[in-house]
Amino acid sequence: MGSDVLVLRPDSSGAMTIGQASNGLSFLKALPSATFRLCPLLFLLIVPCSLRPIHAQNPKVIVDQDARGPASTDMQSILMFVQSPDVEVLGVTLVSGDQFVKEQTQRTLRALEIAGRTDIPVVPGAEAPLINSKEESELWEQRFGKFSFKGAWTPRFYHPPDVVPELDEGEPTTKALDEHAANFIVRMVRRYPNEVTLWAGGPLTNLALALSLEPKLASLAKELVLMGAGFNEERGNIHRSNARREFNWWWDPEAVHIVMRAAWKKITITPHDLGVKVRLTEEVKAEIAKADTPLARYLTRFSRLGSMWDEVSVAAFFEPAIIKEKRQLYVNIDIDHGASYGQTIFLGENREAPSWWKPATVLFEVDMDRFFQIYIDLMTRAAPGPPNR
Repeated sequence: MGSDVLVLRPDSSGAMTIGQASNGLSFLKALPSATFRLCPLLFLLIVPCSLRPIHAQNPKVIVDQDARGPASTDMQSILMFVQSPDVEVLGVTLVSGDQFVKEQTQRTLRALEIAGRTDIPVVPGAEAPLINSKEESELWEQRFGKFSFKGAWTPRFYHPPDVVPELDEGEPTTKALDEHAANFIVRMVRRYPNEVTLWAGGPLTNLALALSLEPKLASLAKELVLMGAGFNEERGNIHRSNARREFNWWWDPEAVHIVMRAAWKKITITPHDLGVKVRLTEEVKAEIAKADTPLARYLTRFSRLGSMWDEVSVAAFFEPAIIKEKRQLYVNIDIDHGASYGQTIFLGENREAPSWWKPATVLFEVDMDRFFQIYIDLMTRAAPGPPNR
């Protein structure tokens, strides 16, 4: 019977019948009707299979990411999603940030090929922030000090947005969807109202553009899950003296301002503060290498030791119980084009906040052991294959 599910259904006389939850299959009476009238639970002793609702579906997710590759924290978050049999990834939408979107597109297509998930659409999006720019960041640095990291604008590995270097991981054979990410996001959320989680691991430009196309986007989505923002704990960020200036939000502050004032049903944020506490080690890489799958070989060759910002956000989405400390805060961003530009601003839930500020659940501590169990399990699995839609 493969993956078909056995279920109980009443017939016209009220008797319970057992049958397969498959398209077009009739339901067969497995026992006399009187048997089920007397003992409807008897089938549990007879049918050695798990039951689930006929129309039960995995959560639908759009993964919006600045997918620097190969095998960065950005790319590994995508791979965690596509390796999971428990979510339906509607698409991976890409936004410039850590790399420019044209390069990201090729690297993401290749990573999905390696993972055996070419069924998932890859959709390029915004190439530049709404207002911020490489030139403005350089003027800011002249006045207020150097950034240690500026993503695709970082001088030591900068190249023009249209340049796609040769890929060490190999060139993809598949193509991206011929649609802008913002349009794709709107189309999916309209198709599946109240079902789609928007998970964003990079700058929020695509989401801001999607909101401009569909002002009801936030109310149509199920929830918003972000990796971004900084709360000045533990360590500095792209500006060493001020960890409230986190890269994803700094790259496009105006997009954050638009997104964080929309009427989302639920917002969950994994900030820089938590990501820097969780680090990829040689021991973890060695565990993944044992699997010797194409994906494991890709990760063994290309992943680098360091902070696992985005991976923690994905694991917490899959299993919220791994979070040991979280706070309800009003979170927004400073868009004054001065010393504080791109800095996270926040208030406690008991403080009076402007009416357009929205509350968010901010994650601060994670069960490290359980996180690594989830991460290693996903990255060492065989590809789950396309879902049954």
